[in-house]
This record gives sequence, C-alpha cells and structure tokens, in this order.
Amino acid sequence: GVVCPEPFALTSNETCVIKYPDTIVDIVEPDSPPYSVIYPGPTLTTFPQQTIVGSTALFDIGNLLGSRGSLGFRGMCGS
Repeated sequence: GVVCPEPFALTSNETCVIKYPDTIVDIVEPDSPPYSVIYPGPTLTTFPQQTIVGSTALFDIGNLLGSRGSLGFRGMCGS
C-alpha cells in the first residue's frame, strides 16, 4: 500500500564545435613586395555530457522539459 516515486533521468551528449577566426599576418620586407600569411584558426570540438538523476517527486518534469528542450539540455553548448 506504499506509493513510491518513480526514478527519473535525463542525459545529453551533443557535440560542441567552436571555430576560432583565422589570423592574418602582413609581411613587409625592404626588397620584396608585401605579402600576407594566413594561419587557420583552431577548431575546438568537445563532447559535453550532462545528466540529471533523481525522482519524479523532486521536481515538475514538464517544466524541466519545457525549459530545456525535448532531451533536457539542448542549446547548452560550452556550459
């Protein structure tokens, strides 16, 4: 006759890619025409993993899903 809350978990593992801008260096030598060297900016790729584990008795699941997306964590790249 005892009612227990159900376990609950939300997980997310979305790739986060950040591309930094290129660096351009202008080279000027006395006896040569000027020229530019472009160093490509680095690309940082991470695989953040977030998990919420708890009980349905601790919070309103509908509000959590509504504020964070269907998987619970969309749009949190880099956080």
